[in-house]
Amino acid sequence: MSSILPSMTFNIPQSWPALVLDDCEDRISFLRHRLRTAQFAKTSAAAIRLRSRQNFKVAFLDHDLHWMDAGFPDRQHGNGKEVARYLASHGFGGIVVIHSRSNQAEVMAKILPQARVRRFGDFEIAECSE
Repeated sequence: MSSILPSMTFNIPQSWPALVLDDCEDRISFLRHRLRTAQFAKTSAAAIRLRSRQNFKVAFLDHDLHWMDAGFPDRQHGNGKEVARYLASHGFGGIVVIHSRSNQAEVMAKILPQARVRRFGDFEIAECSE
């Protein structure tokens, strides 16, 4: 059974620090306008570096960060799976949204069982008060 569910809105408090992993400028722009306190990473190494320096309450994760990720889905490094493993191994307890359109989103969700899989375009984000 797939964990990909219908469209929904994530209500994220304005003050919550957010980590966004994505390499697509259109998606980054969409998320930047909705998560004003977010920090953005276009590579798995940059995301891990950000997380090692700061605690985040929410993470939005993409899988495919390089053309090789689509062509070689079993790759374990340089993509969203690497960040998912890092977050899991460091006990990340925040909200995780896997917004990848890749079929590897389900693999990432197995690594981070608390994650929600919502393909990009199938959710909205609303900032709210705490």
